[in-house]
Amino acid sequence: MRHQLQRQPKKTAGFSWGRFVAPDGSVIYRLFRRDQRGALHYFMRVYTAEELNADPRIRVRIAHEIHRARHALRDQVDDVDLALMGVTQ
Repeated sequence: MRHQLQRQPKKTAGFSWGRFVAPDGSVIYRLFRRDQRGALHYFMRVYTAEELNADPRIRVRIAHEIHRARHALRDQVDDVDLALMGVTQ
């Protein structure tokens, strides 16, 4: 299953993500984004082997959770960037 294969983060500006398969069969999703200072912000979610095998719609659930996490990470980094620019109070 593709959602259980390893994926290295791409070296692109802005948002990046990776997927790591642990020896016990769990899958770790890591999302990264840098702010204007270059500081790294990240989100990590571990899906256990039991979770992956128990839910037939796991791909849909993973997609929704990662989508929400990506937006939360974007908002967090945007808040930091706005504070660095002196735009927020």
